[in-house]
Amino acid sequence: MVFVRRSRLLPVLVGLVFAASMLALASPSRAETTDLPVKVTASPTTNLNDGDVVAIHVDAQSPPNAVASQIFGAEARVCKPDAVIDFSADFNPTQTGNCVSNPLSPGTDSKTTVATAPPNLVADLTFKVGVGTDNYNTQGGDPISITCGPNHPCKLVVKLQVPGAVNFASFPLTYAGGSATAPGAPTGVTGTAGNGSVAVSWTAPASDGGSPITGYTVTASPGGATCATAGALTCTVSGLANGTPYTFTVKAANTVGPGAASAPSAAITPVAPGSKFHSLSPVRILDSRGPNGGWNSDLVAGTPRSLQVTGANSVPATADTAVLNVTVTGGTANSFLTVFPTGGTVPITSNLNFAVGQTTPNLVTVKLGTGGKVSFANAVGSTDVIADLVGYYDAVEAGGDKYNALTPARILDSRGTNGGWNSDLVAGSPRALQVTGRGGVPVGADAVVMNVTATGSSANSFLTAFPTGSGVPVASNLNFAAGETIPNLVTVKLGTSGQVSFANAVGGTDVIADVVGYFDATTGDLFHPLSPARILDSRGTNGGWNAKLAAGAPRNLTVVGAGGVPAGATAVIANTTVTGSNSNSFLTLYPAGASLPVASNLNFAVGQTIPNLVAVKIGTGGQVAFATAVGATDVITDVVGYYAAT
Repeated sequence: MVFVRRSRLLPVLVGLVFAASMLALASPSRAETTDLPVKVTASPTTNLNDGDVVAIHVDAQSPPNAVASQIFGAEARVCKPDAVIDFSADFNPTQTGNCVSNPLSPGTDSKTTVATAPPNLVADLTFKVGVGTDNYNTQGGDPISITCGPNHPCKLVVKLQVPGAVNFASFPLTYAGGSATAPGAPTGVTGTAGNGSVAVSWTAPASDGGSPITGYTVTASPGGATCATAGALTCTVSGLANGTPYTFTVKAANTVGPGAASAPSAAITPVAPGSKFHSLSPVRILDSRGPNGGWNSDLVAGTPRSLQVTGANSVPATADTAVLNVTVTGGTANSFLTVFPTGGTVPITSNLNFAVGQTTPNLVTVKLGTGGKVSFANAVGSTDVIADLVGYYDAVEAGGDKYNALTPARILDSRGTNGGWNSDLVAGSPRALQVTGRGGVPVGADAVVMNVTATGSSANSFLTAFPTGSGVPVASNLNFAAGETIPNLVTVKLGTSGQVSFANAVGGTDVIADVVGYFDATTGDLFHPLSPARILDSRGTNGGWNAKLAAGAPRNLTVVGAGGVPAGATAVIANTTVTGSNSNSFLTLYPAGASLPVASNLNFAVGQTIPNLVAVKIGTGGQVAFATAVGATDVITDVVGYYAAT
């Protein structure tokens, strides 16, 4: 048994027994003293085991004194061995912290009161001593800890009420098992990431050092944040930074003190709650060629500019990520455009690469920054910028959809019968494509993610994808020159009967669509935005390739653990760029371990530098596979987010 405490009991130990007595001869006082008008004995007080009963006997018959030796009451507590009890307040744990708050185990009494009519010559009191630690605060708020055990002797203090005084008698307490040592190191430390926190679990050490474990302390690195338990094998470390990897060590403690730290856990990264996607019919929120978006002029190198997203087309202030189709046009130099969260520094990444005068689009998924804004930076010269909002992610707003990643599947090729078109798409004649029920997209899906390619066009034009049943919006998904083959990732809300419609602005063009995923209100994964991070550059060592990707030799890239993508991620969103190719070709990304699908993510000409946003399911070993069809090309990949179950 252990003595009852105000905050918590720590089990355990052991005990020793001793008989002691004290004879007091002088006049009463208010101090702990041997100068008592009565005889006080306590037994046992040495070699105590946990739960032993100590009997206290107060006797006023020796020396007899009919007046001074009257007994009104006696009270006992266990106190620090070095406690000096000068006043009754020192006996009160909430005031000074010298003694435990409740020294008795259930079934015994902490004090006794005798009749007030003299002579009162005898009083008896029994209680159980305990082994463990009592933690509480004094009235001043300072934390107090009193430990009694084999390596921590305490003392028994008896408060006596006699005529005209309050006096205290004390008896040293010692416990059996005084050779105890600190416990061994806990093992098997693991953790589960939360929002700014990690729930850490571990296994108790093989040895408790000969004294029961009284608690554990967990410490995070970096930063040193901690949590503690009174014996439980799990606790949650809070106050951590989302996106930062941490390792955790655990120490066990007994009455001797803390033992050795465990081996560190594997790195664990806290994460904010995932977000759901809210699809929109495309709406133009920026055109630097006019007043839309408030720029009114082209974007000059070295002068990043921000765009307000929240509030546009009813995007709420709680949104954390925007999905934009971004187009550059009229550039004065070969350059590249980077889109990033406002308030951050310009990352070493790119979203669009373009030549002088080229009009080129790319879908951009970008974390919102300060004030619900995103920023744009141009590397060289100047260029006009157009942005069409197609959706946003939000972790707070009700509703929204989860993402379901698919192995790429071709559901439209107007050059043949796949998709049912059988001819090119002509300006002025929008055409619908059945999406649900094909390529793994179920009936009931709300939006689809497709890689759409225009090829064999008869004129410079642009292509717009939109929900079937709604009007053609003032927006574009692909801009292309006559005869050019160009892809772009398209996220589009599904319309009537689970269909998507396509409209071509000028001339005619063939259209190819490869579905890579869909959004659904009930099933799927949540999105976690990341600040853009480069995880592959085959021109150097980043990503471990160190050479061009050659046709016929698909290569894997480990994405889990790179750029902030954690274990448990199911798919990534990454901007992928090809450059320095020695042949006209196309690039396909797919889950590692799966067969190479009939699909493409980027189509490129010899020597061309071209990017495209890629949504790709993560495969075996946390990897994504890359394959090029012809020749060899360098590949660059910048991760901007991932999907996970929570």
